[in-house]
Amino acid sequence: MRSLVFGAILVAVAAVGFHTLISASLAAARDAKAATFSQRFAPVLKPAAAN
Repeated sequence: MRSLVFGAILVAVAAVGFHTLISASLAAARDAKAATFSQRFAPVLKPAAAN
């Protein structure tokens, strides 16, 4: 019976941690500003343009 209680607590803690991780990831993705094409590829294209 004791292992069942510990197992249930472990599952509950894991579920809360997983939910927090997913929520934080979604919030960060929602708040992130989308980069334009030139902003995204400028570091790659600059050395080629300098040569």
